[in-house]
Amino acid sequence: MATLITNTFSAYHLTEQEALQGSIFTVTQLQVLQNQLAQVAEEKLALDFDTSDPASYAQQEAYMKGQMDLLLYIIDSSQAAADTLNNPESELE
Repeated sequence: MATLITNTFSAYHLTEQEALQGSIFTVTQLQVLQNQLAQVAEEKLALDFDTSDPASYAQQEAYMKGQMDLLLYIIDSSQAAADTLNNPESELE
């Protein structure tokens, strides 16, 4: 069972099984995450470079890249956790 770890941020000690099960999203949740990823990617492509304020462009681009990286990470983590639970022997190879 998950137990709270005392630190600056809320964190929990989870068993490997709890971590895997908690990482798996439903089909609908994955669709929402994919939609969010697509929306951020479209916004990133639509960014206009302003020669009078290149730092603003760089900040916006970096922020959107971070959003995309996080969304890809949690989508990929969900799939990896589902694969591990569905094929536990494949993790031993």
